[in-house]
Amino acid sequence: MNHFREILIAAAIIALAPAVGWAAPGAAGGIEGTPHDFSASGGGVGLCTFCHTPHRAISTQLLWNHKLSTASFSWDATETTAGTAYPTFTGDTYKGPTAKCLSCHDGSVAVGDIAWWNEGAPVAPLDNTQHLWPDAFNIGARNGTLGNMSGNHPVAMPIPYGNAANTYNGVTTGAGATLSEWVANPASVNIRLFNDTGGGNIKAGAVATRTGIECSSCHDPHNKASEDDLFLRGHLAGNTGGAGGYICLKCHNK
Repeated sequence: MNHFREILIAAAIIALAPAVGWAAPGAAGGIEGTPHDFSASGGGVGLCTFCHTPHRAISTQLLWNHKLSTASFSWDATETTAGTAYPTFTGDTYKGPTAKCLSCHDGSVAVGDIAWWNEGAPVAPLDNTQHLWPDAFNIGARNGTLGNMSGNHPVAMPIPYGNAANTYNGVTTGAGATLSEWVANPASVNIRLFNDTGGGNIKAGAVATRTGIECSSCHDPHNKASEDDLFLRGHLAGNTGGAGGYICLKCHNK
């Protein structure tokens, strides 16, 4: 019983993580001690288990272990002022890394809702009852509506890589876009870009005319390339672009 209480206390601590304050992830020292470190849950849970598992994963790609959201995600507008359409995608079918991020941050799937742990399905409190949403980071359930991404920076959509129109996830840069107002190659300043190979497949790396952005373009969930809080690949404060600069100016040439 005492061991069970210890596990429950640890799970409660995780649920309050944003309030009690973990080690700042901006140090780029890896996952340990950051809000993505769930090894304190008790019961021998590994550092990587809530997202990855070496055996019986949901998918071979990334050895993904966390339940994917079934929500259909969309924004509160159909297109940008430049005419670039906002995308729609479904969490359990979209192949981009954003679907993996939203498997926790969608507004419905619990952190503990994983497929495989300790040679079986996890049991309470390490199951889908652990750290249930909503909380401060349910970005995919704005105003309590599952799949509502309104007010959030768009992802799973093209970026004008090379100062040219690109097509990504079925969306093409709008005709009204001022292409010179974009950094030609944000990857040169630590932004991670992806390319659409067709057929719904997304791969890492920029490719002319078919490059786009995902959640992990600006955030490094493993805290290896972070420069600021929230796993950002840039800084929240400041007014300079380039490596080590203000996160927005790494893509937007303003």
